[in-house]
Amino acid sequence: MNKKYSMSYETFLKNFKLHISKLGFKNSIQKDYILKILFFSDEHLTAEDISNNIKKEYNIDVGIATVYRTVKFFDEINIINSLDVGDNVKRYELKISEHHDHLVCTSCHKIIEFSDDLIEEKQKNIAKDNNFELKNHTMIIYGLCEDCH
Repeated sequence: MNKKYSMSYETFLKNFKLHISKLGFKNSIQKDYILKILFFSDEHLTAEDISNNIKKEYNIDVGIATVYRTVKFFDEINIINSLDVGDNVKRYELKISEHHDHLVCTSCHKIIEFSDDLIEEKQKNIAKDNNFELKNHTMIIYGLCEDCH
């Protein structure tokens, strides 16, 4: 079991296959490998990272165009988060962990995940005070990490 998630990869993959089947889509071995790389990664990965990690870990070549199409599909069916930290490069993570926000170093682009119940409550209150129905949010705080300041 991955330390970030409360389920095994096998359970996650089974649920994913059932989900896309219900949506009328087909699965592929490439999707399985991309999911596996994302599931076991502790980092926010670019499409190039995903492609390179599949090659390194499993000795299988999944073309970069396939990775881009697949992460676009995953984004459309709402199972991944994409994150641009200000360098015009999208990074990806699965959406199956607890909600969290991000600190991003503007020098080295290191990403630190954090959760704060007070911030979450404040955002809900701001939405309510403005008669706004909050569906989702992304918070990114930019600054310098410990190594760069």
